[in-house]
Amino acid sequence: MNLKQVLLTVAVVSSGLSIAGCQTSDLTTTRTGSSIFTISAKSGHKTGLLSNYMVNPDCSSGKVPDFKVAAGPANGTVDLWRGSVSPSFAQGHTLQKCNARKIAAVGAFYTSRTGFVGTDKVVVSNKAPGSDFYSYVTVHITVTK
Repeated sequence: MNLKQVLLTVAVVSSGLSIAGCQTSDLTTTRTGSSIFTISAKSGHKTGLLSNYMVNPDCSSGKVPDFKVAAGPANGTVDLWRGSVSPSFAQGHTLQKCNARKIAAVGAFYTSRTGFVGTDKVVVSNKAPGSDFYSYVTVHITVTK
């Protein structure tokens, strides 16, 4: 697979079609990498965690990666979605010309329990189409009023 076709973007996403979150503990394939980051969220409000998409050199959508919730939050819920986003490649990037297009994407939203204030954590797995390997993103969430 062409490396230019694969892009993992961590972004707050404001649109998408919610689908049921998949909880799974049977991800037994090799971890190919992992990331950890922290976000802030307001108690009881839906907050975008991350999105993932692939862009081909001709600006068409690549195959959409597979997302699963590997470890759900203790104090809230995660909704996985499929939809489209506009990529935001930096000035000078070879795919910057694709920024005006809509690209198929998957992503995750977090909503804390109403009234919960504190920290929470979510682990989402990502598997590129045609691959047998998962990578993991751990999101630490600071929930405020």
